[in-house]
Amino acid sequence: MSENKPINGNSVRYDVLKKIKELQGSSESVTTSSGKLAKIIGMSQQSSSRIIIDLVRSGYIVRDFERRMQRLRVTELGLKVLYEEVVSLNRALGLMSLVKIAGSVFSGLGEGKYYLSREGYKIQFVEKLGYVPFAGTLNLKVMKNDWNKLVLLRQSPGIHIDGFSAEGRSFGPVKAFPAMIEGISGAIIMPERTVYTDVMEAISSAYLREKLHLKDGSVVTAEIRI
Repeated sequence: MSENKPINGNSVRYDVLKKIKELQGSSESVTTSSGKLAKIIGMSQQSSSRIIIDLVRSGYIVRDFERRMQRLRVTELGLKVLYEEVVSLNRALGLMSLVKIAGSVFSGLGEGKYYLSREGYKIQFVEKLGYVPFAGTLNLKVMKNDWNKLVLLRQSPGIHIDGFSAEGRSFGPVKAFPAMIEGISGAIIMPERTVYTDVMEAISSAYLREKLHLKDGSVVTAEIRI
């Protein structure tokens, strides 16, 4: 579990975080009064306020005030805590999860081509994915409605690709998730270290832009196996 989770040792804090996310749902935030929130959580207003302040200070939620109401939003760090529990349960129960994430295509700086052309990665992709990827990634800016799913993906182990050193520099470990990108077999890849961004990269043995007739702004959906 994450070293950033002192919340783990306090089930009450975790339960409050979970309840705030439940109230927030798919919205950007939830607006409520301190009294109403305390009643929903099932504790005194004083205790509720203390825990909310603690969660804000720890970076798990952000809070804004509007008259006598407070607007709460679970941060990516808070979502990470919740999704780690989902991943842990999947492992314990032996479940296979499929998530669909949509994103709009955009042109990168050509870094994907550089990295995928390194032999240290190519050899492992053949061994672990069964193909040599086309030399370049399809960059997708994830749609806002799917940001939560992207957080879940980041917390999942995926297929480990070792890092290595070559040409006087280090290339970090990455993880890959088998995926169907608009019906074409491929994978979503990302660094193993957590990077907070709304971008994901797709690879395939095919040149996805050409195969799917894509241009910048095209919306693509990937069905990803976790």
